[in-house]
Amino acid sequence: MKSVPSDEDQQPDLVLVDLILDFSHFLAEQGKGRGCLIFNGLSELNPDDEQAYELFQDQYASLTAGLSRLIERIKLENMGSEDSSRFSLQHVMCILIGLSHYSKLDSSEARLTSIGLDQLSALSPHFTRLIDREVRSRNSEQALRLHA
Repeated sequence: MKSVPSDEDQQPDLVLVDLILDFSHFLAEQGKGRGCLIFNGLSELNPDDEQAYELFQDQYASLTAGLSRLIERIKLENMGSEDSSRFSLQHVMCILIGLSHYSKLDSSEARLTSIGLDQLSALSPHFTRLIDREVRSRNSEQALRLHA
Protein backbone atom coordinates (compact mmCIF):
# COMPACT_ATOMS: atom_id res chain seq x y z
CA MET A 1 0.00 0.00 0.00
CA LYS A 2 1.16 3.52 -0.60
CA SER A 3 2.65 5.68 2.11
CA VAL A 4 0.31 8.35 3.46
CA PRO A 5 0.58 10.97 6.18
CA SER A 6 -0.32 9.78 9.64
CA ASP A 7 -3.97 9.61 10.64
CA GLU A 8 -3.44 12.62 12.87
CA ASP A 9 -2.47 14.76 9.84
CA GLN A 10 -5.61 14.06 7.83
CA GLN A 11 -9.33 14.32 8.30
CA PRO A 12 -10.34 10.95 9.76
CA ASP A 13 -13.20 10.44 7.30
CA LEU A 14 -10.80 10.88 4.38
CA VAL A 15 -8.41 8.41 6.01
CA LEU A 16 -11.19 5.82 5.94
CA VAL A 17 -11.98 6.57 2.30
CA ASP A 18 -8.26 6.25 1.51
CA LEU A 19 -8.18 2.94 3.37
CA ILE A 20 -10.92 1.59 1.08
CA LEU A 21 -9.09 2.90 -2.01
CA ASP A 22 -5.72 1.54 -0.86
CA PHE A 23 -7.14 -1.83 0.16
CA SER A 24 -8.86 -2.16 -3.23
CA HIS A 25 -5.55 -1.36 -4.92
CA PHE A 26 -3.71 -3.87 -2.71
CA LEU A 27 -6.22 -6.63 -3.47
CA ALA A 28 -6.02 -5.96 -7.21
CA GLU A 29 -2.22 -5.76 -7.34
CA GLN A 30 -1.07 -8.12 -4.57
CA GLY A 31 -4.07 -10.33 -3.86
CA LYS A 32 -4.19 -11.74 -7.39
CA GLY A 33 -7.48 -13.51 -6.76
CA ARG A 34 -6.44 -14.86 -3.37
CA GLY A 35 -7.83 -12.05 -1.22
CA CYS A 36 -5.95 -10.98 1.89
CA LEU A 37 -4.32 -13.56 4.17
CA ILE A 38 -5.33 -11.78 7.37
CA PHE A 39 -8.98 -11.37 6.35
CA ASN A 40 -9.13 -14.88 4.93
CA GLY A 41 -7.78 -16.21 8.21
CA LEU A 42 -10.11 -14.10 10.32
CA SER A 43 -13.19 -15.11 8.40
CA GLU A 44 -12.32 -18.82 8.26
CA LEU A 45 -10.90 -19.06 11.75
CA ASN A 46 -11.45 -22.25 13.68
CA PRO A 47 -11.18 -21.82 17.47
CA ASP A 48 -10.21 -25.50 17.77
CA ASP A 49 -6.80 -24.68 16.26
CA GLU A 50 -5.54 -22.76 19.29
CA GLN A 51 -2.21 -21.66 17.81
CA ALA A 52 -3.79 -20.20 14.64
CA TYR A 53 -6.64 -18.76 16.68
CA GLU A 54 -4.21 -16.85 18.93
CA LEU A 55 -2.21 -15.55 15.97
CA PHE A 56 -5.25 -14.24 14.16
CA GLN A 57 -6.84 -12.90 17.35
CA ASP A 58 -3.71 -10.80 17.92
CA GLN A 59 -3.94 -9.48 14.35
CA TYR A 60 -7.66 -8.85 14.78
CA ALA A 61 -7.15 -7.01 18.07
CA SER A 62 -4.50 -4.77 16.53
CA LEU A 63 -6.58 -4.04 13.44
CA THR A 64 -9.78 -3.33 15.33
CA ALA A 65 -8.03 -1.13 17.88
CA GLY A 66 -6.73 1.14 15.12
CA LEU A 67 -10.03 1.18 13.27
CA SER A 68 -11.94 1.86 16.50
CA ARG A 69 -9.80 4.94 17.20
CA LEU A 70 -10.35 6.17 13.64
CA ILE A 71 -14.12 5.57 13.84
CA GLU A 72 -14.37 7.46 17.13
CA ARG A 73 -12.50 10.41 15.59
CA ILE A 74 -14.87 10.37 12.62
CA LYS A 75 -17.91 10.34 14.91
CA LEU A 76 -16.55 13.19 17.03
CA GLU A 77 -15.24 15.41 14.24
CA ASN A 78 -17.40 14.80 11.22
CA MET A 79 -20.77 13.22 11.87
CA GLY A 80 -24.03 14.23 13.40
CA SER A 81 -25.62 11.94 15.96
CA GLU A 82 -28.06 10.51 13.40
CA ASP A 83 -25.24 9.61 11.01
CA SER A 84 -22.99 8.15 13.67
CA SER A 85 -25.63 5.85 15.16
CA ARG A 86 -25.49 3.72 12.00
CA PHE A 87 -21.70 3.69 11.70
CA SER A 88 -19.63 1.11 13.58
CA LEU A 89 -16.52 -0.99 13.59
CA GLN A 90 -18.61 -3.97 12.51
CA HIS A 91 -19.73 -2.10 9.39
CA VAL A 92 -16.16 -1.26 8.40
CA MET A 93 -14.93 -4.80 9.08
CA CYS A 94 -17.74 -6.21 6.92
CA ILE A 95 -16.71 -3.90 4.09
CA LEU A 96 -13.06 -4.96 4.30
CA ILE A 97 -13.74 -8.68 4.68
CA GLY A 98 -16.33 -8.49 1.91
CA LEU A 99 -13.84 -6.82 -0.43
CA SER A 100 -11.24 -9.45 0.36
CA HIS A 101 -13.64 -12.26 -0.46
CA TYR A 102 -15.12 -10.54 -3.51
CA SER A 103 -11.63 -10.04 -4.91
CA LYS A 104 -11.44 -13.81 -5.35
CA LEU A 105 -14.24 -13.51 -7.92
CA ASP A 106 -13.18 -10.26 -9.56
CA SER A 107 -9.91 -8.63 -8.62
CA SER A 108 -10.25 -5.52 -10.79
CA GLU A 109 -9.39 -2.43 -8.82
CA ALA A 110 -12.21 -0.40 -10.35
CA ARG A 111 -14.83 -2.98 -9.32
CA LEU A 112 -13.43 -3.38 -5.79
CA THR A 113 -13.19 0.38 -5.32
CA SER A 114 -16.75 0.88 -6.51
CA ILE A 115 -18.08 -1.81 -4.16
CA GLY A 116 -16.15 -0.48 -1.15
CA LEU A 117 -17.15 3.13 -1.73
CA ASP A 118 -20.79 2.17 -2.36
CA GLN A 119 -20.86 0.25 0.92
CA LEU A 120 -19.27 3.15 2.82
CA SER A 121 -21.67 5.63 1.19
CA ALA A 122 -24.63 3.55 2.29
CA LEU A 123 -23.64 3.93 5.95
CA SER A 124 -24.37 7.63 6.16
CA PRO A 125 -25.26 10.73 4.13
CA HIS A 126 -21.96 12.23 5.35
CA PHE A 127 -19.95 9.59 3.49
CA THR A 128 -22.21 9.82 0.43
CA ARG A 129 -21.45 13.54 0.13
CA LEU A 130 -17.76 13.13 0.93
CA ILE A 131 -17.21 10.35 -1.62
CA ASP A 132 -19.20 12.18 -4.30
CA ARG A 133 -17.17 15.34 -3.69
CA GLU A 134 -13.69 13.90 -3.10
CA VAL A 135 -13.56 10.74 -5.19
CA ARG A 136 -16.28 10.41 -7.79
CA SER A 137 -16.14 14.01 -9.01
CA ARG A 138 -12.34 13.73 -9.32
CA ASN A 139 -12.72 10.49 -11.31
CA SER A 140 -15.28 12.14 -13.61
CA GLU A 141 -12.94 15.07 -14.25
CA GLN A 142 -10.08 12.68 -15.06
CA ALA A 143 -12.30 10.71 -17.43
CA LEU A 144 -13.34 13.90 -19.22
CA ARG A 145 -9.68 14.92 -19.66
CA LEU A 146 -8.84 11.49 -21.09
CA HIS A 147 -11.63 11.78 -23.67
CA ALA A 148 -10.59 15.30 -24.70
